[in-house]
Amino acid sequence: MARNPHPELTQERIIKAATELFTSQGYDKTSMQDIIDATGGLSKGAVYHHFRSKEDLFDAVADRSMKTMSETTGKNHVRSKQGTALEQLQSLFSPKRAQKRLEATKLMFRKFNPKANPKMIGMEFTALVNERYDFVDLITQGNQDGSMHGDHIEQTTEIFRLLANMWQLPFFRRGTQASCASEQLAFSQSCRA
Repeated sequence: MARNPHPELTQERIIKAATELFTSQGYDKTSMQDIIDATGGLSKGAVYHHFRSKEDLFDAVADRSMKTMSETTGKNHVRSKQGTALEQLQSLFSPKRAQKRLEATKLMFRKFNPKANPKMIGMEFTALVNERYDFVDLITQGNQDGSMHGDHIEQTTEIFRLLANMWQLPFFRRGTQASCASEQLAFSQSCRA
């Protein structure tokens, strides 16, 4: 049997099919056979070669979605160095960036029930803990330039990241896209100190 010269394309095809099914049917109601059927001709062996289980496949789909979301606010996204630290922070949570985050979550999680999958909550919390240091320097700078005032920088950063991610994302709290967008705008405007 010939080797697949482009395994990344096969993997992408599987992830795309799984994303669409998890979105439309939900994780619990999607079987591996459903995913295999949705790949448009890939064999069961080909799918299991790339992903040993539905959980592994879900991890890949969730990781991709979280990466897309974190690119809009994380350290990998270059922030403006202009203005005070507070202004830079507000820029990171601008309505334009909030819309990108909502678009990233909409595809995967519009019908996702986090109560039925504590794994997702755990993954999100782990990502938040890992990303908290991205903002420590910004809040420290805010203390230095007078635009922010905080004595407990690491704890403030953790709370800030929890609010920005867990509270405002539609897969942890139900709401329309418009209501989530308006909450993101209010949140970005409330970052006053």
